[in-house]
Amino acid sequence: MQVTINHHVYEFKQPQTILTACASIGIEIPTLCYEKSLGAIASCRVCVVKVVGRRGLVTACNTPIADGMQIITNDAEVTAARKTVLELLLSDHRLECTSCARVDDCRLKRFATQYGADKNTFAPSRPLPPIDKNQKHIVRDNAKCIRCGRCVKVCCDVQGLGVLGTLGRGFDGEIGCAFGESLDTTKCIACGQCVAHCPTGALVENSNLPLLMEKLADPNIHCVVATAPSVRVTLGEGFGLPSGTNVQGKMVAALRRVGFDRVFDLDFAADLTIMQEGHELLERLQSGKNLPQFTSCCPGWVNYVEQCHPELIPNLSTAKSPMGMFGAIVKSYYAKKAGIDPKQIYTVMLMPCIAKCDEITRDAIRDVDMVITSRTAIRFFKQQGVNLAALPDEEFDNPLSLSSGAGLIFGTSGGVCEAAMRNIKDQLPRSIKGIVVSGIANAEKLIQQIKAGQVHYDFIEVMACPGGCVNGGGQPSDRGLIQDNLGNARKRAATIKSMDKYNSLHKASDNPAIQQLYQEFLGSPESPLAQKLLHTRFHSRSK
Repeated sequence: MQVTINHHVYEFKQPQTILTACASIGIEIPTLCYEKSLGAIASCRVCVVKVVGRRGLVTACNTPIADGMQIITNDAEVTAARKTVLELLLSDHRLECTSCARVDDCRLKRFATQYGADKNTFAPSRPLPPIDKNQKHIVRDNAKCIRCGRCVKVCCDVQGLGVLGTLGRGFDGEIGCAFGESLDTTKCIACGQCVAHCPTGALVENSNLPLLMEKLADPNIHCVVATAPSVRVTLGEGFGLPSGTNVQGKMVAALRRVGFDRVFDLDFAADLTIMQEGHELLERLQSGKNLPQFTSCCPGWVNYVEQCHPELIPNLSTAKSPMGMFGAIVKSYYAKKAGIDPKQIYTVMLMPCIAKCDEITRDAIRDVDMVITSRTAIRFFKQQGVNLAALPDEEFDNPLSLSSGAGLIFGTSGGVCEAAMRNIKDQLPRSIKGIVVSGIANAEKLIQQIKAGQVHYDFIEVMACPGGCVNGGGQPSDRGLIQDNLGNARKRAATIKSMDKYNSLHKASDNPAIQQLYQEFLGSPESPLAQKLLHTRFHSRSK
């Protein structure tokens, strides 16, 4: 079909909206509520354009193109309308851009600056609401909320949780929890997808950067950091590099520049997790008890089971996540080898996930002291004057960094299942059936099918975030003309799979560092020490 856009004729073969058609030819139409995987919400009204022959302006995000259509995206009327909408949003906005966690990637700030919007054009329609800090890991500031509805849509439609919703109408309308509850009293699993989809600073993770800086500056504290598999293909995006760029070596260099004493690779602990979880699966297959076995390395999924399906707790693997195992090994095996008092070690995890902040509070013995997300790390590097993109590549520290490709693919959906099968396929007593699922709404559908006897599986990998950790709630959002977080995640996953392909170690048991750990310290996967350090228990937290 032929469509005229700003007086030039273009040919389009596929049916699509004005928004996507314009983006495909390099014309940006501003939008605050549209994200590709969520589809059109058409609530922000910033994407208005003019269609010749139609009365009034139309929203580009939900108006399909048609043969012969004539579209104007940039005349004075369109520009003025967008500016007015932005100024109305700013009038009720808590304007603290310089200290806001989203200052570098706030779409409202970006478009308000682009259109010269003035906060003072319109008087505020209501007092600024208070900040909700009751949830341990997510801060909700409705004074920065533009009521785009993206958080509601991802929480309800993608995750199936319905924690957030639209309350009230018109000027009295707001996004919040039912009956005005705080997030901490709901069934929020801290997956962070609402935060990842928020285009402003209305939803952000709690930042521990002041405490981290204090620890890094203390000469009596030995600060170590371990990096999750997926963050090495996401951090570069915060410094202008293309989505999925492998910045592993630059990431190591950046972490040393900000003051960490040792920088380790959490892929090592992913290999360790497979050794323990695979052994556990073999035992369950032999005994026939507590099958299917669900993975337990995703804390958002574990939170969901404990709160909504406590009857499935016996089916969860008791193996700690790679983060949990690494913390235990650092303050035992590593501390002994390095000759450091475990009390002097401060362990930080660089993770793609907000729910990981919750995970470290689960056990009475806290082996991991702090979690920082990818977004927080990007902000910290910039705050410290560290330009990751300009750094040379450096290597991880030993002895806790050597890993197989199987450890690396933990960063994407399907990776845990594949890693486990690589390691135990030759030891299986029979053929088994496994399945991979990501997104809590999809997991719930699978649970209901299992309970109804419609399907049977022996091993089930569940990741709370669609696409797995590459699309985690703590990862940076896509900054393209049209925001496409899942598209970004696919690019990140492709890089991880490519890195796995060229890794000389194919499975966890091939890793000589893991072999050495068992020989020198743990003994075997079933030893009392391995069970004590590397396994945990889960409890019902039904609300």
